[in-house]
Amino acid sequence: MQVIRDEYKFSEVYTPPKLPHREKEVELLVNTMKSSYGLNEGLYLIKGEPGIGKTSVARLSSKKLGELVKDFKVIHVNCRIYRTPTSVIQRILSTIHPGIPNRGLSLQEMMSILEDVLKDEKNLLIVLDELDYLKEGEDLVYSLLRSHEGVLGNPLTLLLIARWEPPYLMEPSIRSFMNMRIPLQKYSREQLASIVKYRAEDALYEGTFDDEIIDMIAEFSEHSGNARIAIRMLYLAAKFAEDKKMSKITPELVREAASSVGVVGIDNDMLAALDVHDKVILLAVSRVLSSSSKAWVKMGDLVEEYTLACEELGIQPYKYTAIWKRVRELRKIGLLETKKSKEGIRGQTTLVSLGSIPAEKMAKKIEEILAEELSPLPQKLR
Repeated sequence: MQVIRDEYKFSEVYTPPKLPHREKEVELLVNTMKSSYGLNEGLYLIKGEPGIGKTSVARLSSKKLGELVKDFKVIHVNCRIYRTPTSVIQRILSTIHPGIPNRGLSLQEMMSILEDVLKDEKNLLIVLDELDYLKEGEDLVYSLLRSHEGVLGNPLTLLLIARWEPPYLMEPSIRSFMNMRIPLQKYSREQLASIVKYRAEDALYEGTFDDEIIDMIAEFSEHSGNARIAIRMLYLAAKFAEDKKMSKITPELVREAASSVGVVGIDNDMLAALDVHDKVILLAVSRVLSSSSKAWVKMGDLVEEYTLACEELGIQPYKYTAIWKRVRELRKIGLLETKKSKEGIRGQTTLVSLGSIPAEKMAKKIEEILAEELSPLPQKLR
């Protein structure tokens, strides 16, 4: 069964035609960079934590500038790969003129070549991405910004992308070139949901996901505010569905995807230290979730499954109030999540979930622990 319509749209190099919740930043950057004569020279900075759209804002802005500015050219250098001033200049030179020999030359010699080359380059934007990995960044940034002075060439437009602002950008010799700083904040849960839904509609077949799936992914990635994690989770869940010959992404597949990207894992030591009734409650939640393809379990269904599991194990089950108290304790240590039901469920009840922990894996792990602790066990748990 096919779930993914266009796998390229999940790749790191893909930039969608619009960026939900980053449209204003793109518009601001484009309007500030372009002018009546072409591209405004100088220094621009986009900063913020990983996965919040920094590189995507730069790429989409570059695309729009290419439609507005004549003879526009952009060179995107990833400083995680090119970590020294010498390698960055080599990358820039090889992009502009692939035939120019630059190996074995000093930084000063390469800068001299670059200065000469830039005389014929108008409206050139150089993007230094992941600036935090660049060594001796101050020397490189300063040299690039002043590269036009010796040969009276065209001034550069330099866009920096970093997690935080390097202290050297505040030095007077560089600060005077600064045109704009754009700080980006983490995405909220609601923003992550709209981003994931937009990507799902763009890359998956219709009918392979629903709002519950979107909400789960947004919930699991909320703590990071990282859209890259959320989109990766969506992609893995879709791949898991295809591998299992399923036509639709299920909550269990999302939990499996979340576990794969490291959102939440299963702490074996924590599970082993739990009271036996806590383990049975987790087992009950896991069984209901894995068998129902739902994201949440009604408290009544949990109590019913817990009672059945206790009977299997030969344990006297607790009453509702005691079970609820233990559910709250499991929530405090991060093994369960709870919320009140919304419209669509008769009356108001408590809903319980394992969060991003895969239900089948949790059930198997609890059964293994109980098999060691309790004996004899029913055949089902042996």
